[in-house]
Amino acid sequence: MSSSASVSSSAAVRRAKRTTGSRVWIFRGLTLAGAGMFIASWFMPWWQAWIVYLKETAIQIRPWGADSFLPPEYAAAVSGYEMPDWFAPFMWAYFAVCITALLYGMFVSNSERIGVGKLSVSPAGLVGLVGLTYLLCVVVALIVMQTRMAGFYNAPLIGTIYIALDEGHKSNVDTMLLPGYYLAAATGPVLAILSLLHRFIVGKT
Repeated sequence: MSSSASVSSSAAVRRAKRTTGSRVWIFRGLTLAGAGMFIASWFMPWWQAWIVYLKETAIQIRPWGADSFLPPEYAAAVSGYEMPDWFAPFMWAYFAVCITALLYGMFVSNSERIGVGKLSVSPAGLVGLVGLTYLLCVVVALIVMQTRMAGFYNAPLIGTIYIALDEGHKSNVDTMLLPGYYLAAATGPVLAILSLLHRFIVGKT
């Protein structure tokens, strides 16, 4: 009888381990999807100003900086959009840290902790921190873009303005938030919620 109970107990343990292993891979798959959203939104433009007359993008803003695509003869029509020299390296360093944290959160057991002194966080918690910091980036980007629009004819984030390109040409300029911004705005909460649901997805380990 005891032998039969031992076999049953061993079988139950194996089933539990298989179930836990499957749940871990579900969490990893969901984290990978969140990382895909993060990467996709990072490389997509977040905002642009479109000059109707030229059928050309005046300014396009990405997470790490801004670019102008105007022909040289009209370049003077837009100015002041450039970010400081340190901004792009700083943002790319942030991107590298976030991707590293997401990979760590995917493949390292949640029983491990990472931190300094008394401050520590689990690998799943790192996924949530990435989400929260990215959501903060989205909010700060909105504030910075709105502030810098004062130097670009007081343009709205979403709307239309009328500007003089040079002495003989004027044009409407359509400004808009692009899909990349909205994807980034969704990515932060997705990663944060995924971190909170880790225990329910994976179960007790």
